[in-house]
Amino acid sequence: MVFLTLVTGRRRPLFAEEPARQLLRQAIAQTMTDRPWEMTAVVLLPDHLHMIWRLPDGDVDYSTRVSLLKKRFTRAFLAAGGEETAAPAGQRRHRLRGVWQRRFWEHTIRSAKDFRMHVDYIHLNPVKHGLAARPADWPWSSFHRYVRQGWYEEDWCGTCDLPASVEYLWPE
Repeated sequence: MVFLTLVTGRRRPLFAEEPARQLLRQAIAQTMTDRPWEMTAVVLLPDHLHMIWRLPDGDVDYSTRVSLLKKRFTRAFLAAGGEETAAPAGQRRHRLRGVWQRRFWEHTIRSAKDFRMHVDYIHLNPVKHGLAARPADWPWSSFHRYVRQGWYEEDWCGTCDLPASVEYLWPE
């Protein structure tokens, strides 16, 4: 399994609007059809998303999947009238557009404890960024699926401070 973070160019809040969220859902679905994986956990914030992917056995090529997903979203977003920021010279040399940051963050999940910490981090992220008072209040998250499966209580971390085990991971 791999934890991934993708960030919009210049941290523009592209996903604050439903049309961009829908285009992202379509880009993910199309990429999953071409190169399958399981979306184990996800949270979508206005300017970035965190995901944990479980790839098929023997397949470690998440980079191609990320590249396809970003390209598909970018094409659809620009075709729908979305605007890009001025891409840095390095991105322009590689014919990349100013919709996403060029790189992405990845971390290979190495244990059950590591997995739990990253799932918690994903679900607490809207709270960390001041977008929701508790994970249950943020609609664009796998938190709700985890509640249905019994992993969390609905009010998990409703009044808590961010756990130290989550806060240290990446201070965005």
